[in-house]
Amino acid sequence: MKKAEIKESQDRGLLDGNLNIAKKYKKKAENGLNQAGQDLYLNIKMNLLKTYFKDYLYQQHINYKNETYVLYFSMAGFDDTEWCILKWKRGKWKNLERIDKQLVENVRNKKDESANFNFVCFNYDEGPKNIDGIKIFVKKHYLIMQRGGLYHSLIDLERDKILINEESPMHASNSKNKTEMNIWIKKNLHDKIDKIIQ
Repeated sequence: MKKAEIKESQDRGLLDGNLNIAKKYKKKAENGLNQAGQDLYLNIKMNLLKTYFKDYLYQQHINYKNETYVLYFSMAGFDDTEWCILKWKRGKWKNLERIDKQLVENVRNKKDESANFNFVCFNYDEGPKNIDGIKIFVKKHYLIMQRGGLYHSLIDLERDKILINEESPMHASNSKNKTEMNIWIKKNLHDKIDKIIQ
């Protein structure tokens, strides 16, 4: 992504061949972007994000009994990250590295009954990020999604039911920063999930 951003910035004249800011986009007496440069940079970044992240990208999968659960991620908006868990009958998932976001949204909203997968849950990071150690795992008969060392989602696989999941912890917690948000996640998501799976 960074390489594509640099190449596009050079192609569009924002950066010169030495990766310096072009004069017409440089702030006077500073090594930063002027308003026109910032506008062009945002345009470049948004177009690249739309190109690279028009699909969900594969992150991990788990087989449990007769089903395969797959964790996908993508970018939402300018710099936010989103994940979804999808479910196939075992043997029906064909190691898809990408899956169309619109198709997932249609299945999620029950507008497409022809897809061979089911939507399980969605999780979104806006503002401060918990993007380390992202994984799904099964404990007992529960599927858990973990991000940033904290449990975010709990699905009861025997009853095919979401027990705990907050789509947007930043909004739900009304936090001003990552520390506040993670205190809220620990209390309202992680600790409740941990109690159930013990």
